[in-house]
Amino acid sequence: MRKVRIICPVCSKSRRITLSDDIFNFDAGSLLKFPIKSGTVCSHQFIIIMDYNFSIRDYEIITTEQELTQFHRLEKKNISLYEFISY
Repeated sequence: MRKVRIICPVCSKSRRITLSDDIFNFDAGSLLKFPIKSGTVCSHQFIIIMDYNFSIRDYEIITTEQELTQFHRLEKKNISLYEFISY
């Protein structure tokens, strides 16, 4: 388990969440996109782009709920090996 500090790209609030080390086992060395739902860090929703070393490389701001549900629909087709545990 690794703790990652997430900073909202809209309002700059931050929060530490814990991620499982297994999230990169299926595709080591690449970048992963994780949706951050409203209420996890702040009232905004966005996507974090993270590298193999659990370093956040970029953020994508989600402007509509439709973008987030579309991302979740694509994620459900793949095997999801992570879950968010907030502290």
